[in-house]
Amino acid sequence: MQDMQSINATTLEIQLTERFGLLLSQTQLAQLLGRTTGGLRYSLSYPSDTQTRALKDCGRKIGRRVYYPAAEVARIILGPSGG
Repeated sequence: MQDMQSINATTLEIQLTERFGLLLSQTQLAQLLGRTTGGLRYSLSYPSDTQTRALKDCGRKIGRRVYYPAAEVARIILGPSGG
């Protein structure tokens, strides 16, 4: 079962990397999650669930902007069950 989880995470990571690159901007993350940029920004400011907290924690500040690594976003989207 663990092998299947890692395959799913790897597959999603490859798809995200091909579409967005290694790092996702907040705009790209909002697009991926089907949210508005403002809505995502608000959710990240006041996280109410574990998935949102994990997304906020994985953000990397580069200059004035925050980027999200595709590998970590894939792992968070799949959740603890791995898909």
